[in-house]
Amino acid sequence: MTNARLLADLMDHAHAMTLQQLEHLQQHDLHQRFTVNRMELNSAFWIVAHLAVSENWLILKGTNGPFQKFSWAKQFTLGATPPAPAECPPIEEIMNTLERVHRLALDHVAGLSDADLASPHQALMNLDSGSDMRAVITHHLRHVNMHNGQLAWLCKLHGLPTI
Repeated sequence: MTNARLLADLMDHAHAMTLQQLEHLQQHDLHQRFTVNRMELNSAFWIVAHLAVSENWLILKGTNGPFQKFSWAKQFTLGATPPAPAECPPIEEIMNTLERVHRLALDHVAGLSDADLASPHQALMNLDSGSDMRAVITHHLRHVNMHNGQLAWLCKLHGLPTI
């Protein structure tokens, strides 16, 4: 197994956890935002849309892959004010984009060589873990899993099982 294949497998494993959490939440309002200690949490909808945007940026842009353009990307980027539910694209469009981006990312990452992984990433951001493509891929893995933790909390707040 190549290093790139291992990274792609880890990406797919994290993505599967996202889908599992979302399956639990499907019977609830995905736009609902809970407030904890006067801090408004991200909605499940925002998290899913953000994951599509961030995988596109970190993996496809960051590793010179087939970067995708979609009209709603800027609404769900880091620091963006969450749009009102009426201003959001349908969840089916979000899910289709997430799946398309993820499949493209998996195929692209799996085909990277060790030399590619050691070359500079193109995500236009400084990462504590380094400046190469391997660093941007591992940053993406941490990012997805951090948001998976948020989805697990949303399941708990809805009284749903997380295991």
